[in-house]
Amino acid sequence: MTSMKRMLAQGMPTSGDVNSSAPFSFGASSAVGADYGSKPSVNALRNPTLHNSVPESMVNSTASVPLFVRPFVEGFEKGYSEGDILFVERNTKSRDCRHNTVANLPVINHLLRTSKKNDGTDELKYQKLEEVLANFNYFGILNTDMDSGSKWQRLLNINVRGRSRVARLWKPENGYLTKGTVLYLGIYKVVPKESKSSMNPNGQRVFIDDKPYFQVKATLECCREDKQNMGNVFRKAKHLIPIGIVSQVTLKRPNTQAILDGHVNTESCKSLERIEVLMRI
Repeated sequence: MTSMKRMLAQGMPTSGDVNSSAPFSFGASSAVGADYGSKPSVNALRNPTLHNSVPESMVNSTASVPLFVRPFVEGFEKGYSEGDILFVERNTKSRDCRHNTVANLPVINHLLRTSKKNDGTDELKYQKLEEVLANFNYFGILNTDMDSGSKWQRLLNINVRGRSRVARLWKPENGYLTKGTVLYLGIYKVVPKESKSSMNPNGQRVFIDDKPYFQVKATLECCREDKQNMGNVFRKAKHLIPIGIVSQVTLKRPNTQAILDGHVNTESCKSLERIEVLMRI
């Protein structure tokens, strides 16, 4: 019997040393790369130099990925904050895979209702659901800003699986939002009755004509009637995107107008409470 086994058998504590010759040790790798001399690149973040392994299943794991954000002329991306739901424009024509056009909920709604075709007409660019789905993909929920040090672009850390905090854009018709509720985004066709003004993502007033347009809205399976003046109900959505399952939530009920503003204005969305969800589980 080795000395460690003898000490364990006698109930005596060990010195705490763990090495490869110990009978109960776990294998470990010491191949740790050199520290970064400056801020790590995207490629370095995707190839870590240190790995760990555990003898049991990991729980509450969260998968996050870095994403370079291409700036908008209006500077919309500068207002993105933790808990924003993000969409990325499909980049099939360009070889530049490092920079991406990324839109939070207010920005994608602004693009859907204001983008015009490049044929010299005044027609909206997105008139069919297929056109929306062909140009934008739901990507994930913003976790942190990784501070690239550039005023022209942002490097964001985005949660794509596991636990995440998200803006509380959902409000049941009756009662409270509870654990286990599945949160959705729905793409709806909106037919306005008249021309009107609305806020853009920066909070400036813009004129919206009376042409039909698509809008992305927070919705729940329990929404049989439109109590929030959101324009449509769950079953009328042209396309549904499951965001996650509610894990932690308070008993507060968000203001209806604050939710409406959070769909079109980034600052209003930032002011909403954050709740915890489990993504893609």
